[in-house]
Amino acid sequence: MNSVHEFLRVNPLLQTGLDVLGIVIPLAMLLAFAGMGFMSATARILAHTRGRSSYDKCARQLAALGLILGWLLLIGGRIWLFFTQEGYTPDSLPGFMVEMTWILLGVGVLIGSLYHALWKPLATMPVLHVTLGILSGVQGSAAVVAALASARFLTALAQPDAATMTLGDLFRPEWGSPFWSALCYTPLLILAMPAAFGALWLPLRRAHDDFGRDHYNAMIPWCAAWARNAWGLFWLLLLISSGMQIAQHWQAGAFTMQDAIIQTSRLLLWLIPALLWTLVCRSAIALRHKLTLLAALVISITFMLPYYLEATAMYGLVTHTDTQPGI
Repeated sequence: MNSVHEFLRVNPLLQTGLDVLGIVIPLAMLLAFAGMGFMSATARILAHTRGRSSYDKCARQLAALGLILGWLLLIGGRIWLFFTQEGYTPDSLPGFMVEMTWILLGVGVLIGSLYHALWKPLATMPVLHVTLGILSGVQGSAAVVAALASARFLTALAQPDAATMTLGDLFRPEWGSPFWSALCYTPLLILAMPAAFGALWLPLRRAHDDFGRDHYNAMIPWCAAWARNAWGLFWLLLLISSGMQIAQHWQAGAFTMQDAIIQTSRLLLWLIPALLWTLVCRSAIALRHKLTLLAALVISITFMLPYYLEATAMYGLVTHTDTQPGI
């Protein structure tokens, strides 16, 4: 272990890359897991209202993906806690918050496991089964909130004036602050990320779950449309937030043409996933768009870093201009 730390110390770029991956991938997986119960339950409802078995099959495939993501997060989180237990002892407030996040995630994973395991036994009780799926999503969303709250709290402890902070300083969303923006983004990301993962998951599962070409050419666009719509709403919110911030900088006389170019480029970058998912939605052969779906997923996952920096930044204590995704 010491040799690994020494190797990373002399390779700062590799260390930075691993640190970034250690943020964006788990956070994207957590958001995807949180929303997977909602998406799978919706597919179950559509299977009954529209009388199409493909929705039921898709719902079960998405539930299986949610289980994989949930258990990976649960096991990975426990391993991480084991190696950092000296810094986050359970009897300390930071340790309590981190442990509570893991417990909330564990409850969500257990509910999701029941939702998947009782698929056939509850086939004649769709309302109860759909309720389990929704509860899994609600519990996963609670784990997201707890994880972001824990990260924000731990970030606050590293601030020079941490001793004088109050809970209001930590969690009160001030209008126009990065924390306020992140709170608004979170629900839409919980809806967008499971569809982003699911749209790529379905074609990868075809070799194991061969439900026929028609099933995948119908369900992949459905997942892509879900991801596009949720991400499109998120992008509009990002556009409004960026416009408000640009107006503030303009009135203060701190806005330049270079700022305009950078901000426009970043906004266009976060629009790319929606355009790629739209391309898949309009395709008659969605199975051929694995690389398109992968590119959309990778770009959307990349957004998790500036989103995380927004969610954990302390308003008024650090500079946000370089960390906000909308700027």
